[in-house]
Amino acid sequence: MVDATEMSAGMKSLLHVHRSKGTVVTSLVFIIALSLVVSTGTWDAFGKRSLGFFSTLIGLFVLGIHPVIRVKAAAVLSGLAHWLTKRGAFASNPEQEAPKFALIRIAFGLFMTERAFWILAYLEPSDWGQPTVWLTSMTGLLCAVLVTFGLCTQSALVYLIVFQWQMGDALLSTYTLGNYIAAMLSVLLIFANAGANFSLDRVLMKRGTFAGKAISAFYYDNRLPSESGLQLAKLMTLACYWCVCLYSLSIHLAEPAWMTGWAGPMLLTNNFMSRYSAEFSWLLSQGPIPVFLARVSLWAMLPWYLLLLPFVLVGGVFRKYVIVWALLFFGLSLFVLQLGWLAQFEFLFLAALFWTKTFISGVDRLQVAYDDRCNLCDRTVTFVKAVDLFRRVQLKPLSKNIPWLLEVGIDPDDAQKDLYAVDASNGKAVKGYEFYVLLSQHVFLLLPLHPLLIIGRYLGGPAIYRFVAERRTRMFGVCQIPTPKPEHTLLQTGQIVHKDIVPGDPISTVFSHVMILLACYVISLPLPYVVTNPPKVLREIQKSVAAPTDAVGIYGVGPINVFNSTDLRMAENWFTLSRKTKDGLEQLLPIFTEDGKRLAAHRSDRVYYGHTVRFRRGVIGKEGCQFDAFREKVSYLVENEHLNGDILIYRQYLEPLPSVDLVLRGQYMASERRLVCEVTF
Repeated sequence: MVDATEMSAGMKSLLHVHRSKGTVVTSLVFIIALSLVVSTGTWDAFGKRSLGFFSTLIGLFVLGIHPVIRVKAAAVLSGLAHWLTKRGAFASNPEQEAPKFALIRIAFGLFMTERAFWILAYLEPSDWGQPTVWLTSMTGLLCAVLVTFGLCTQSALVYLIVFQWQMGDALLSTYTLGNYIAAMLSVLLIFANAGANFSLDRVLMKRGTFAGKAISAFYYDNRLPSESGLQLAKLMTLACYWCVCLYSLSIHLAEPAWMTGWAGPMLLTNNFMSRYSAEFSWLLSQGPIPVFLARVSLWAMLPWYLLLLPFVLVGGVFRKYVIVWALLFFGLSLFVLQLGWLAQFEFLFLAALFWTKTFISGVDRLQVAYDDRCNLCDRTVTFVKAVDLFRRVQLKPLSKNIPWLLEVGIDPDDAQKDLYAVDASNGKAVKGYEFYVLLSQHVFLLLPLHPLLIIGRYLGGPAIYRFVAERRTRMFGVCQIPTPKPEHTLLQTGQIVHKDIVPGDPISTVFSHVMILLACYVISLPLPYVVTNPPKVLREIQKSVAAPTDAVGIYGVGPINVFNSTDLRMAENWFTLSRKTKDGLEQLLPIFTEDGKRLAAHRSDRVYYGHTVRFRRGVIGKEGCQFDAFREKVSYLVENEHLNGDILIYRQYLEPLPSVDLVLRGQYMASERRLVCEVTF
């Protein structure tokens, strides 16, 4: 048995640092979460979930204080991480991936900022009279901005996970599937220390001020996780996503719309969820083959749901299948379907897990020879190094590298006239205009320029380059002392990235916590949808794990049941809202078009999930005009117009879904649309 006294003094110091960080983080989050639950009056909905979540987490943390347990846990989990590496499930290099996680954090923050902005922009006058609504909206925007710029990043992400996507969603009526993925991604970004690099947090920590020291308490000592810790963070978040898929699978297996494949054509032609519903309606009406392909594409999702995590662990071609199908599925969700911010978050999540080589690996792959006495050349390479976050470019100033030029076969006189780049992987050298083409192909932030430069080849780009190059010294002058070039060095002198998990690392506690809660979640899956009469003992076991099953919702794991019969029937009923101007003309408000498509107001998730979805779902199967039944929801959408004294017109439409029997026989025929009622109010 390993005893703590056998560890070195350095290791003991690390244990103390990580233990203190875990205590601060866990205690602070628990206090904030509990106070927010009580103050906002959402105890019944989410208080018990939060209490169950943090009580089990703190229990594991207290258990992990024992030195023997702590060391054993670190050893076992490091062994698991090594096995993941050996299997090829995940490839993790914390130092090389750090810029990637910083970029993902920035993109994630920008998406959340846009989402929060539109929620605020479409708040109605009554919302501004409710502090719980406008304050929650503003704090969501604030946290999104903090994540984008990397200021107090860890705290902002924790707030979003614990409050904004739990109680905040209830207060704003913005509960959305995208938040499940956002929570999983946030957990991964926290343990990847995504806010510690290319951020305001890093600037403050470098200065060593009180604020910087307070912020550094939420990061690893070298601002990077261990290799094994990053492996486990990827595994546990992918396991969360897989469990959500398993729930969907268990539901879909009992859903006739899925098992018959009828949901496929109905989804693509759904005027509420499909951007191109009219185009798909035309395509499917052309014959049985498009209808059959739409059905098959839906069935193909079912094995992916089941095999997602197992195939990643198996590795090889099976892992590639998971990634390729995910790209296709997420692409469909982004470009064809309208699912809020779900697809954007899923793409970022996929990149965080599996983007580890392209643009990332290959430090100093491109060796750039430049005239360090030319102002234009000097400014060019300064810019290149500034955007070269992954350090793929190595500079070779001519004044110091004549022997190297001769070694790689470049004439020093030629190098005075043109910028040269040598690809170290194959020894190929390019110059002039092609230098920029090659650079844009290998430096990630320059990638958007690559297609433009390719087109420029045929539009006079090389001639323009030659004109400027031959006159560069006359136009931009010469420099006697080259300017310093930016270097994105992440580790300070003497710092290293740990390969194994350091005993006391918070990842040990959180990973164990996630896996315990996920085990309870899997046990509680609705097997009655698969097994007609589950044994009584199984029902009792499922009942006993209800509390931890609910608690795992904070990690973004919850019951997802989408594209079912109810979702599909939301295409049947909708309304439009118009106002009459003073000159008697009608102006359509940006809610729905006359054929049921969403308009600009749906950029707000509060309008979308809190109001229009509830109408389209609530009127399913009901006959006649529903204006009075949903007057409160409809009136909310036109509060500003009411204040202006405008005359408003409500029109309700009905278009039944196409015949199921015909679709199953390969025939798609759209139903006739009719006006149900018109109300002036």
